[in-house]
Amino acid sequence: MALEIILLLDIALILLVAKIFGEIAERAGVSSLIGEVLAGILLGPILLIVRPDPFLNQLTTFGLLFLLFILGLNTNFDSVKKDAYKGSVIALIADGLSFVAGFAIGWMMFHSFNVGLLLGVAMLSTSTAITLRSLTDIGEVKTRVYELVLAVNMADEVIAILALSLFVSYLTYGIIQIWTVVALFFAVVGFFLVVTTVGSKAVSKFLDFFKFMRDEQIMISIPLVIVFIVSFISEEVGIAGVTGAFLAGVAMSKSRMTENIILPKIKIIGYGFFIPLFFAYSAVMFDLTTLSTTAGMIILLLAAGAITKIIGVGYFTKFLHFDKREQLLAGVSMVPRGEYSIILAQIGLAAGMITNQLYTIVMSFVILSILVTPLLVKFSSRHKKF
Repeated sequence: MALEIILLLDIALILLVAKIFGEIAERAGVSSLIGEVLAGILLGPILLIVRPDPFLNQLTTFGLLFLLFILGLNTNFDSVKKDAYKGSVIALIADGLSFVAGFAIGWMMFHSFNVGLLLGVAMLSTSTAITLRSLTDIGEVKTRVYELVLAVNMADEVIAILALSLFVSYLTYGIIQIWTVVALFFAVVGFFLVVTTVGSKAVSKFLDFFKFMRDEQIMISIPLVIVFIVSFISEEVGIAGVTGAFLAGVAMSKSRMTENIILPKIKIIGYGFFIPLFFAYSAVMFDLTTLSTTAGMIILLLAAGAITKIIGVGYFTKFLHFDKREQLLAGVSMVPRGEYSIILAQIGLAAGMITNQLYTIVMSFVILSILVTPLLVKFSSRHKKF
């Protein structure tokens, strides 16, 4: 089937408005993600210029792969080694509380196991980029709060990847069998162990082979070949393709060529095209007509999401001898949800697990959590004593 010419205009408009709105959001002191989502709302449900389309849906899916690949490339477990154990325990507690809260809300408000499962997983993971930026903006860098939060976020990424894979397995097979959980857990954990030992060295040597090529753009092509193959294999063995993209990024993260050559090139493609396209298009399916009747539900999710992170992270840091200001600061910095929540909502909507109304609720919850976090962090930082 030939490509409809109008889709070229849709892509151009989405990309242009997304980048403009993203820049405005950055200048306003919030994540560009907010601007990109608002761009999709403007072009979709408000102006009705761009409508959902199967081709656009397939194209924007590449944004997921690039996003998770870049997150993997930026993952540096060496930087959090000293806080890895403490961060992992706290992340498990906070994520567990968030999942239970989300599942309970879905079960009680919608009387649905599937909705509860989706909300639980969507509320589970914090947006690392928003968290660290919020702390950096108030000068909280290289402090013990920052270092612990970084360790918690690293563990949070791993938990989110496992949860995402299990969720996709549930959609595929209809039930999560115990053997699937165990096999998946050990597969992912085993991969991380291999990557942090012999795996990263093997990948580095493989990439070094291509640095002598005359075609300088080969250092875009080869990493993409790797990520697409690993994503394909992940899907074939029952693990989400985006999980494969993340793990492929982790495998390359220790290469000497990653920071100065591979990552900048991949970011140009990702953040220059696919990622803003994904976030903007994800908002085209917004159902604005339901916002007035679902505002209470959105606020409930926001409150539950904030409280579970503040308790799970903030309260339990007291056992690490953090003072009350540090406890509150650590807790509120973990409030924002982001990339993983949007990915879950997209997958749930595409699979028919949730309606456009619930999709809009989840997306609105994500946006509000990102917007309130800098305010909460600044408020917490001003209170030197309690």
